Amino acid sequence: MKRLVLFGPPGCGKGTQASKICGVLGIPHISTGQMLRDEHLNNPNADKALHALVAAGKLVPDELINEMVLERIEKPDCAHGYLLDGYPRTLSQALFLDTISKIDMVVMIDVGDDAIVERMAGRRICMGCGGTFNIHFLDDESTCPKCGNRLTVRPDDDPRVTRQRLLVYHEMTKPLEHYYEERGKLVRVDGMGDLDAVFSRIMSCLGIDI
Repeated sequence: MKRLVLFGPPGCGKGTQASKICGVLGIPHISTGQMLRDEHLNNPNADKALHALVAAGKLVPDELINEMVLERIEKPDCAHGYLLDGYPRTLSQALFLDTISKIDMVVMIDVGDDAIVERMAGRRICMGCGGTFNIHFLDDESTCPKCGNRLTVRPDDDPRVTRQRLLVYHEMTKPLEHYYEERGKLVRVDGMGDLDAVFSRIMSCLGIDI
């Protein structure tokens, strides 16, 4: 199985697990959140309304995300598969994806809302290498353990914004569970516990022994 969707609430660990999965399968990790930041939000000339949406924990327009995904999966490195992280997030995005690709499996990482809020509040982003860390596993909460640059808090990791993001998730993204479940593509993985334990569960769902 080489065309995968990694699914779950914001802060459930999709990005970390996606990198590990892609390392085993040898397929590109396509994070729409990272693409959005790289191509739009980090651009000083970007649409201010787009910045406001993200800062408020709301979803960006389907048209923009769909266009980004279509352009990305048409690149040569996706010819033999890819993993989508953070997409689709709405039913309309899922319907669009069905018109441009055939998804083999959707892996949903289950984590409760309260645990998500706690995780996000402790997340820090490196301004240098772009790494993501959690203060619960750092000796120095302000310095990147990889490159030594400054760590910062993303505006959308504020607990109030996280709650809003989770509300949006439950209202707009939860229906995707039923959509993919009805098509026999959805598998659920317990997202609690350490990273290696969650990764092992995902690999088991993919039929891969590690």
